[in-house]
Amino acid sequence: MALVERVLPSTPVRDLADYRERYQGGRALEAARRIEASAVIDELVAAGLRGRGGAGFPTGVKWRTVLENRSEVLHTTVVVNGAEGEPGTFKDRTILRADPYAVLEGALVAAVVVGADTVVVALKSTFAEELARVRAAVAELAEAGWTEGISV
Repeated sequence: MALVERVLPSTPVRDLADYRERYQGGRALEAARRIEASAVIDELVAAGLRGRGGAGFPTGVKWRTVLENRSEVLHTTVVVNGAEGEPGTFKDRTILRADPYAVLEGALVAAVVVGADTVVVALKSTFAEELARVRAAVAELAEAGWTEGISV
């Protein structure tokens, strides 16, 4: 039986080349840049994708609301909350430590779809390893051109 990795990879993703090879990384971002935002949101709604927070809010509903209510004056920002606000959970830091590329690609897809020009990744100051992994991944993504038009 094949190993199925739903959230965490069996071994940490080493770098962008590893992410591309193992998971065909970058395809979602490429698709988001080609497809109409409303079509991406319709797919999210149809798939039933929900957030990882305690409420499990429907992602497509959230993205549609942000897109439809963007300000013409203020910048739109995608925020990745990796600060582990729920007591006794370590999911955020574990995911960021194992595969920051998937998290960042998802944030970039969200930014493209909702028309955001900024992505902020919020982490606790004590998450030194995760912060280092995220910073290294952001640098690789920027060098590869993935962050074009979006400040991360």
